[in-house]
Amino acid sequence: MYGWRGRIGLLVPSINTTMETEFWRMAPEGVSVHTARIAGGREGTPEELRNMESASKKAAEEVGMVEPDVVVYGCTSGSFFEGPAWNKKICEQLTAITKAPTVTTAGAMVACLMAGGHKKVDVVTPYVEVTNERLKQFAKAHGIEVAKLGTFDMLDMFDHAKISPEEIYAKVKEMTTPDSEAVFVACTQLRALEVLDMLERDLGKPVYSAVQASAWQAYAAINVDPKIMNCGSLLRKLSEPDSHKIAVKHLRSA
Repeated sequence: MYGWRGRIGLLVPSINTTMETEFWRMAPEGVSVHTARIAGGREGTPEELRNMESASKKAAEEVGMVEPDVVVYGCTSGSFFEGPAWNKKICEQLTAITKAPTVTTAGAMVACLMAGGHKKVDVVTPYVEVTNERLKQFAKAHGIEVAKLGTFDMLDMFDHAKISPEEIYAKVKEMTTPDSEAVFVACTQLRALEVLDMLERDLGKPVYSAVQASAWQAYAAINVDPKIMNCGSLLRKLSEPDSHKIAVKHLRSA
């Protein structure tokens, strides 16, 4: 059977074309990725983001049929929009349905920043103002200050995938402040994964992405070292002693 080291159940918005592709790109031998799509999610309005929470239950029932070892709720804004209690509710619901621990992208976002000891960060998103404000509030609730936020300001979430890695690189370089301790690129629809190493070298600080952070917690949850060397320092740290325990600790706290 494929997935003899671990099976990842991935839940993504129906319009997402990036996260599944990047998860397969990172998957080492013996790890399989099984995707179910959450209905809706094209227009990133508050109502649609809230509706995704309900729709995710149906997707979880479907992906639960493969008996995953971990489930990833792969929508950053969909998991932070109503705050930490909302994020926790999503985890509990999906875990009850799939019988597997659940990682949300918003939870992974704050978890990787907390694990790195970062208190002041810059953030790049494709979101509109109301969503950006909710992200700042979510980070603040976990003791993290967003020093500066740069945005592509796009409501249509399908179009987020059309933003090129080169544009993401330029946006991060343009808006990063000298005093920030790290940078986070939010949204699982953004193709940031392939420029993380370049950004870290050029900025001299950690740079994380939504897909990368989600994968980091997922592999920690199944205790697999994927030996991913070309997708930023966060994933390389999974090869260090006790790194899985640190990520799992923050899985429970976020």
